[in-house]
Amino acid sequence: MRQTRGEPELGQRIGTYHAVGIVGALAQFAVRTITLLVVVLIVALAWIRPNSALLKGAVAATVVLVLFGLRLVWRFVTARYGGNQCRLHQGGIAVTGPLGGVRDAVLWREVTGLRRTSSASLLMASHRVEVERRGGPPLAFTALGLEPDLIGVLLSLAARNGLE
Repeated sequence: MRQTRGEPELGQRIGTYHAVGIVGALAQFAVRTITLLVVVLIVALAWIRPNSALLKGAVAATVVLVLFGLRLVWRFVTARYGGNQCRLHQGGIAVTGPLGGVRDAVLWREVTGLRRTSSASLLMASHRVEVERRGGPPLAFTALGLEPDLIGVLLSLAARNGLE
């Protein structure tokens, strides 16, 4: 089990940004892929017009609406409890889990390096960040989007704290 630090130990908060773990990024990719496939199915049903096309189209549309509804509920829950966030502080970084509890944190003085991997595809763009630390496993999280604000702020804070 990882040893986490409380936020008061990290100092004044500079900013809060959306960040997920690898499971969150894969879940978002899966939802987008399923939605795309169902939309293609609906278009194919309208084009081909097989027997009971209306029923098949209604089922496919229901799947899209259920996925959209679940996504809205999940966004509401994570926003309400402060989940899936990267909180940047003057003294370090804290990452919360899906329900708002601090999943992991690291002080800037313990950070030995910052590794970033970017990925872009038709369905999703993401930046995986690993904050390497002295004497422990890296703090890893994923910032979704082509150019998330988190990456720019994180890189400037890292440079200010003596990292390249």
